[in-house]
Amino acid sequence: MAHSKTTSRNNASVSIVVLAYNEARNLDGVIKSIHQALDGRIPKYEIIIVNDDSRDNTGQVAENLARQNSHLKVIHNVENRGCGFTFMSGVKAAKHEYVWLIPGDDEITTDSIETIANHIGKADMIIPYVLNFAIRPLSRRIVSWGYTALLNVLFWKKLHYYNGPCVIRTDLVKPMTTVNSRGFAFMAPILLRLMKQKHTYTEVGITLQNRRYGKASVNNLLNILSAIKMIAWLVWTMHLASVFKNTANQATAKH
Repeated sequence: MAHSKTTSRNNASVSIVVLAYNEARNLDGVIKSIHQALDGRIPKYEIIIVNDDSRDNTGQVAENLARQNSHLKVIHNVENRGCGFTFMSGVKAAKHEYVWLIPGDDEITTDSIETIANHIGKADMIIPYVLNFAIRPLSRRIVSWGYTALLNVLFWKKLHYYNGPCVIRTDLVKPMTTVNSRGFAFMAPILLRLMKQKHTYTEVGITLQNRRYGKASVNNLLNILSAIKMIAWLVWTMHLASVFKNTANQATAKH
């Protein structure tokens, strides 16, 4: 498409933003998986751990990892701000051509990180979706299915998944304002707006593994309410606002 400015994988450079909230026991595994998957595959990459004011010692663990690796840096939110703000904090610090979200829960397998990496450069956005979704609890599968189906209906899309570890050209994400979603819904506004601008994308199937430590909180009430609020905002900004503006302009013109 006209807006595409992709590169070959052999020349790709990637900033990996690792979201970390109370992931002290999972972070080491995540970082090891990233290195194992990318060394020799992606010539230039950096890892940015963003600690979202964790209540455990995530920040200390992250700093210890950074002292062992000059290509790893840490950002600490001064208060808990949620996924959207945390991701965009990492984006602002990103120095490379692509920015890649990887959660700090160590659920993405090394093989899946390799699979995604193999597609970098093929499109402006790499949008992964989960192949072994049965690994998730039933309640989470229901919420995720309903969320994806609703977005596809409202915005005339056929994406498999909106919440995966996406890779996006950094210059496309940096100008965006902070995505106001504390929970899992922060990626959808980015993807939908870039697709509306005709940027290219490819979907990639990946597999997950169970968390070794801790418990996910994506289905709590605050996160679900945040997702509903985000969807309403998207419908207004991407659909209704222009309709109301055109109607108002036509009414003004008649007078």
